[in-house]
Amino acid sequence: MSSSIEIQSLFKSFDDKDVLIDFNLEIKPSQFVAILGPSGCGKSTLLRIISGLEYLDSGKVFLNNEDITNFDPKDRDIAMVFQNYALYPHKSVQENLTLGLKLKKVEPSIITQRLNNVTTKLNIKRLLDRKPGSLSGGEMQRVAVARALMKKPSLFLFDEPLSNLDANLRDRLRDEIKRLHKELGMTMIYVTHDQLEAMSLGDLIVVMNDGSIQQIGTPEQIYSQPVNVFVAEFIGNVKMNILEINILDDGISFGGIKIKIKNKFYGDSKKCLFGIRSGDIMISQNSEYPAKIISADYFGNYWLLQCEFGDHILKINSDQYFATGESINISFNWDNAHYFDSETGLRL
Repeated sequence: MSSSIEIQSLFKSFDDKDVLIDFNLEIKPSQFVAILGPSGCGKSTLLRIISGLEYLDSGKVFLNNEDITNFDPKDRDIAMVFQNYALYPHKSVQENLTLGLKLKKVEPSIITQRLNNVTTKLNIKRLLDRKPGSLSGGEMQRVAVARALMKKPSLFLFDEPLSNLDANLRDRLRDEIKRLHKELGMTMIYVTHDQLEAMSLGDLIVVMNDGSIQQIGTPEQIYSQPVNVFVAEFIGNVKMNILEINILDDGISFGGIKIKIKNKFYGDSKKCLFGIRSGDIMISQNSEYPAKIISADYFGNYWLLQCEFGDHILKINSDQYFATGESINISFNWDNAHYFDSETGLRL
């Protein structure tokens, strides 16, 4: 079953710290929504409130247009997969998977059928007689996902489920979660601080910081049209170059270097923040803008150069190595440049 969820004007604080501030979000049936943000931004608290494990200070939570704000967790028809797996260590995998349904007095034949379906889907039948202590991290995570699937929930919550795993295993399980979503068509909310997970999994990404939503959009929108400096710098394998520039009548200047371009600015402001990604700066012998190499780091398919450009430091992608101290000329892909207000940080 696929469900809609709506969160209205949610506030939550711990002592004197505001954790969620006027949080509003609407999720449609079958959507995969990734909640992305740095540690401490409130994303895990949000999941705990949706699941009923945490009380809110004010606001409403609706599941399929029904107000579940004051429902107990057991009455919400929501399943949650935790970062630490939360498996009973003294029980076998089979007992971990079936306990919840047995407590609800579900018929044994239905439990057996679900157990067979879920363990086949996640390829964990061979683990049924083992206890969590004998499982690898990846196996425990599969069991945790299977336990949630056994409930046949209307809403699936993931709280940073892959953060304890190595990179290769994260990639494999991320693919499995994506496949499960496609097969089951369930509504899923996935909390992560890893932008790669969010970009690869989410139909929709919600970027959070300091308890507030910064931007909601598709992965493409978040990456190519960040609404403020925080989103621009947070999204991307390499942090976006953000520089303060002076706005001239016939172009811009920064780092003591004047560049003639057609201005896209309105109003009387004489300064703004200029953003450009490392992949949108090109090394060009035909350019008249010099930069000096500070360092070069190898990433397999490209070099990431740090360069002095006037008074600023720029990060640039390069397909060839340059030694520290070498001089290069650079040019910019102006079609992919970003401009932000110097005071508010908002996109111009």
